[in-house]
Amino acid sequence: MWPTVVALILLLGFICWIRARQPETAVIPRLVGTGKYAVEVVAESDCSGGLDAVCRSRTDGGIDMLLRAHLILESDDSFERQSIRVTIRGHTVGYMPRANARDFRRAAMYVGLGRTLIFECAALVRGSTDHYSIWLDLPNDGAV
Repeated sequence: MWPTVVALILLLGFICWIRARQPETAVIPRLVGTGKYAVEVVAESDCSGGLDAVCRSRTDGGIDMLLRAHLILESDDSFERQSIRVTIRGHTVGYMPRANARDFRRAAMYVGLGRTLIFECAALVRGSTDHYSIWLDLPNDGAV
């Protein structure tokens, strides 16, 4: 009987050791917006390559795509400490406007998500072959 108990304890210890070694996957909060897509992303000149990569499947008649965007809260930006970078499919496509970024951060703190660095929301990409704009669907038009 003792060998069985010892074997079970060793097996449970091994399972706990394996689970402890596996990295935890981060949960990214998904924001549910109003459906208005009222916040336009400010495109930066150095982000145009990311926007082109996202819009590769565009047609000559224009584009109208619904995608998921990640909002990445940055604090190391020397120009704006409250900036929020917007990425789609891993490409930086621009930044949330300053006023919206400040309101968003304030709202995140208020609802207890102040330490969260990445959020996800719906994004609408519109435009033609020479100009694109990205609109975010956020709760309360910019707040969390």
